[in-house]
Amino acid sequence: MNLGVAGSSPVGRPILSAGRRMYFVYILACLQTGHSYVGQTDNLLRRYRLHRAGLTRTTRDKLPDPVVIHWEAFPTRTAAVRRERYFKAGAGHRVKQEIVQRELQAWIAAG
Repeated sequence: MNLGVAGSSPVGRPILSAGRRMYFVYILACLQTGHSYVGQTDNLLRRYRLHRAGLTRTTRDKLPDPVVIHWEAFPTRTAAVRRERYFKAGAGHRVKQEIVQRELQAWIAAG
């Protein structure tokens, strides 16, 4: 699993870098269905908890048991949104599919 560049954060608080808020692009996947989802947020832990609780309409039915398989940190929301859009179309979508396939296989192998 890619642990990104930002490290970790106290529970429920956004990660700060030199006093600045960080933004994240993340890929969720479901081990049961193999489906995936790309999103961006300024608080990765809070957003993940919403997905896990089924409180996110876009993933509630498609990802019944989501896990974060990849995340990347960015200094601005603009950069994060740009990367999110990359993963959702064209060559970036293929890159996302490769990440999902590789990481799901690693999760399954780890048992």
